[in-house]
Amino acid sequence: MKNDRLIFLWSELAEVVRTNCSTMKRVCDEPGDLRIETMQGRPFVTVRIQKEHVGLYVLPLYYHPDILPLALQPHKSGKSTLKFNKGQEVLEPEIKQLLHRCQALIGAY
Repeated sequence: MKNDRLIFLWSELAEVVRTNCSTMKRVCDEPGDLRIETMQGRPFVTVRIQKEHVGLYVLPLYYHPDILPLALQPHKSGKSTLKFNKGQEVLEPEIKQLLHRCQALIGAY
C-alpha cells in the first residue's frame, strides 16, 4: 500500500465497486487493492491506493469514453482512470451508473 492515509477513501470506493459488481470475479481484495474481472477473465475494474490518490481504473471506459457521467469528468485522468483525493466526495450514484453502463457493454468484448 503506497499511502495508508487513504485507506478510508479506498474503503468507500471499494465498497461501491463490490456492491455493484457482486456477480463478477474478485481476483484480489486486500486493503489498498481491489481487482475485479469479468467471468471471461478479462480485467473490468480496479480500485488501488497510489501515492497521492486512490485510482479507479475502469477498463471499458478505455474503449467507450462516452459512457462516463458528466459529474465524474473532473476526476478523469487518462483514458480509463478516475482519481480521487482525500477530502473529495465519493460520487456513489455516478460511479454506480458508470459500472452498470460498463456491465451492459461486456457483451461487446
